[in-house]
Amino acid sequence: MRVVLAGGGHAHLYTLLRTAELVDRGGEVTLVSDSPYLHYSGMATGVISGLYEPRRYRIDVRGLVERGGGVFVQSRVVRIDAAEKEIVLNGGETVSYDVASVCLGSETPGRGMDALCIKPVENVVEIRNRLLSLVRSRIPRVLVVGGGAAGCEVAANVLALFERVGVRGDVTLTERSEGLLQGAPRRAREHAGAHLRARGAKVLTNTHVVSLTDGVARTREGRELLYDLAVLATGVVPPDVFRTSGLSTGKDGGLLVDEKLRSVDDACLFGGGDCISYRGESLPRFGVFAVRQGPVIYRNLRATLEGGPLVGYRPQRLFLYILNFGDGTGLAVYGPLVWRGRFPWRVKDCIDRGFLERYRLDDADV
Repeated sequence: MRVVLAGGGHAHLYTLLRTAELVDRGGEVTLVSDSPYLHYSGMATGVISGLYEPRRYRIDVRGLVERGGGVFVQSRVVRIDAAEKEIVLNGGETVSYDVASVCLGSETPGRGMDALCIKPVENVVEIRNRLLSLVRSRIPRVLVVGGGAAGCEVAANVLALFERVGVRGDVTLTERSEGLLQGAPRRAREHAGAHLRARGAKVLTNTHVVSLTDGVARTREGRELLYDLAVLATGVVPPDVFRTSGLSTGKDGGLLVDEKLRSVDDACLFGGGDCISYRGESLPRFGVFAVRQGPVIYRNLRATLEGGPLVGYRPQRLFLYILNFGDGTGLAVYGPLVWRGRFPWRVKDCIDRGFLERYRLDDADV
């Protein structure tokens, strides 16, 4: 039976680590991904500040699937033909499946603007390189558009990079709503703003950037902001693959799945991570959701191979997320509980390093 994993995202790591188990049960496992590496989102912004080397935050997904006896195909998925049970790649090739799962991640709206997007997360390397190039010739003006968790982390880590290399820099963070970290407890929003302002950032709320062109950001309110580097962190959306494939989607374009993480159109197609719409709802875009979907996807792929019952997925009501401020401090949020300081960052660093170690190959160059 042909088992295809489309995308090497966080929700597929659990299965990739167990490729050999699927092969032993008669599965012909193929991973299709546009990169042989998964760039782990939990440590990505720390690359900007220099807390982590670029190689330290990636997982060798090609190595994982090949070690288990599977096949790796480096390509981008452009369409899914559920009727023919085929995944169409950007070169026109197709990969047939008997059972498949998609974990294609998400992207930042606004591509084509004069800015770097925070997604895909491997863009953090380019952001860091651009910043280091700018500081050699001028006092850089950096604009971060979006005041959610990603935007706050990017702004904080840019400030930490400037401090590490001993230069001054002008960092501005804009957010279209009334405050940062919408949906977080009030204390968390206040802490994030206080930290950024204390480090020297300009935080502009109720500021909706509508265009970024030639170093000038224009806002709906009639303001113009000058920048040398702009970073878009305005939230993420699923890729358009599912709509163009004629599959049912949620409002945001994510693959519509049921409580078994199974497409409502194809009982042999599962999915996880940022690219799905769970029973018509968009789950919070935090990696912990994708990671916890991983065992469900694996068990349901295995159940399909063996003809057994499927298991269900239940999103957690409360979850921990910790912002990395790049200076050895962090902001932890768990439901209504908020903690800012050095200890939250140490906890986050320990969790992230432990997660990467779980998927490290013995000969990995990390």
